[in-house]
Amino acid sequence: MSEAGPRVLSRWGILLVVVPFLLLVFAEIAALIWVSNQLGWWTLALLFATTLVGVFLLQREWRRAWGNLAESVRTGALPPGRAADAVLVVIGGLLLIMPGFITDVIGLSLLLPFTRPLVRAGLGRWAGRAMTRTTKTTPPGSQVIRGEVVDDDDAPPEAPEIGRPEEER
Repeated sequence: MSEAGPRVLSRWGILLVVVPFLLLVFAEIAALIWVSNQLGWWTLALLFATTLVGVFLLQREWRRAWGNLAESVRTGALPPGRAADAVLVVIGGLLLIMPGFITDVIGLSLLLPFTRPLVRAGLGRWAGRAMTRTTKTTPPGSQVIRGEVVDDDDAPPEAPEIGRPEEER
């Protein structure tokens, strides 16, 4: 692989993170300006209230998700979605604590127990399609070599003796 290969991929990876983040920041600023024009100083009170609600919901839902996860580990059966619920609760709580109305809506959809399964199912479908897309294609420049694995466990490998010439062995 050429030297430019990994560097180009890392640049695209950075762009895939930075560009959506900047778009979110600009959208949050636009939403805050619009809401402050409509509500005035009450916008600050609303932001503070959503932060407090976020802390409360994060604490409550995290305890519930962690309890379910601990119970699953204790019984030895991990039903699908328990680990994903714990991750979604943490992400939703962090988004709700961040100032901004768009992140509050996204955070609430991840934190509330009746919307979380919908988000989890949607993310599962998206991840499944992404996985099938990547497994069907072979990366450019790769070569597949068909072969057979031979396991030779019967004979232990011979270690060369140190200090004696090859002819005497």
